[in-house]
Amino acid sequence: MQRDAARVLITGAGSGIGRALAVEAANRGMRVVIAGRRMDPLRETAGAMGNAKSVITVQADVTSAQDRTALLARIEEQFGALDYLVNNAGSVSVGRFQALGTEELMHLFTVNVAAPAMLSQAALPLLRAAPKGRIVNVGSMFGDIAFPRFAAYSASKFALRGLSDGLRRELAGDGIGVTYAAPRATRTPAADNFMALAKPMQMVLDPPGKVARQIWNAAEAGKSRVYPGLGERVAVIAQALIPSILDRHIAKLEMRVRDTGKGAPDILPAASIPGNAVAGETAPCDAESG
Repeated sequence: MQRDAARVLITGAGSGIGRALAVEAANRGMRVVIAGRRMDPLRETAGAMGNAKSVITVQADVTSAQDRTALLARIEEQFGALDYLVNNAGSVSVGRFQALGTEELMHLFTVNVAAPAMLSQAALPLLRAAPKGRIVNVGSMFGDIAFPRFAAYSASKFALRGLSDGLRRELAGDGIGVTYAAPRATRTPAADNFMALAKPMQMVLDPPGKVARQIWNAAEAGKSRVYPGLGERVAVIAQALIPSILDRHIAKLEMRVRDTGKGAPDILPAASIPGNAVAGETAPCDAESG
């Protein structure tokens, strides 16, 4: 596939990782459809895509069946096929699990799991019409290693990772690939919601541009997974083989949060933004000595 022929849909493209993914796609000569709940941020993203061969902005809420249908109809009319579906839109709820309300939990799983699943399902005909269609699901390291105060968010990203694995195996015979991206904490607007936890949990925050380049490099190379670095890969192996070590280490981080006695209430404000809400993770291997 020629880069300049690639047709791309990026959800949650109004800020953060979504905006960075759109700018990077433009830099690679792709034809991009950016979608989000609010038009003004989408226009700002389009303005940042200075090298865009073409960019189409569509105001759409991916949790709405009507909006998903209209969005894909626009792509079919404009392009006739889709090379990359990037499921980036997301939501985050941060705080002690016991303090999360039912409505908030339902919203979290609707945005982070149900919406990308249903959009992927509806987009399959367009992906099959491309030479090598690919679904890119933007998850989180919290989808591999669950953290306290991110329990529900972690569960939603575990589910997205499971969806990605299942679809990759199911769609291989159709020529459709699936990439699951697991960035760690990223400097996005949603990161403001958990900055009180960043220091005691020893979080490392990456710039969105770096995350976007990693994701696109992996997607174009046809990789099934993308992690930030060696430390995260080692942590994933440790999670699988010796989880008790991570249990002890992460429990210490939680105690640091409690010991601060400030800035970490039982529940922090939820964020549902036009971009992946938090691709969160600490650097567990870097923090082993702590």
